[in-house]
Amino acid sequence: MPLKLDHDIVIGDNARKAIKNFNYSLCTVEDIRFLARDNKIISVGDVTTENLINAGINIKLEVVDLVTKRDEKYFEHVPGSSSVSNPPGIISVDLMNAIEHFLNENITGRIEVKGEEDLAVIPIIFYADNNTVIVYGVPDTGMAFIKVNEEIKKEIENMIMEMYKDEQ
Repeated sequence: MPLKLDHDIVIGDNARKAIKNFNYSLCTVEDIRFLARDNKIISVGDVTTENLINAGINIKLEVVDLVTKRDEKYFEHVPGSSSVSNPPGIISVDLMNAIEHFLNENITGRIEVKGEEDLAVIPIIFYADNNTVIVYGVPDTGMAFIKVNEEIKKEIENMIMEMYKDEQ
């Protein structure tokens, strides 16, 4: 579904609560290896991406910010990556457009975010096919995934439209 934003979306309290209540499943690298047989894998977060790459899992799209709170580790820039700005607590127009471009054009690659990548899960669900698994880190818990389906796509569409409307 096309969505052309003319300004960034600020994540409000209602959206934060909804995001925390996403129906995700905790997982291991082996779980993702199994899911990768029949699904596209998208990773969000540096540690998650590094773990999947080290396990030899083919990732369609990586969304990272090159830093992690855990151990305050810094990650290397990958030449050829797309770079976008996305301040904390925001879904920027740049991030939405980059994700839309990668997924609609079926491009394999990496988006390096200047700012925060955590909220990228929302536009990824919005633009991803049903045969997509999004893998991301849950702070102080581990790795989790969401398998995209029509129900969650509709939930995200409603959330985005509500957040966008609230910004008008």
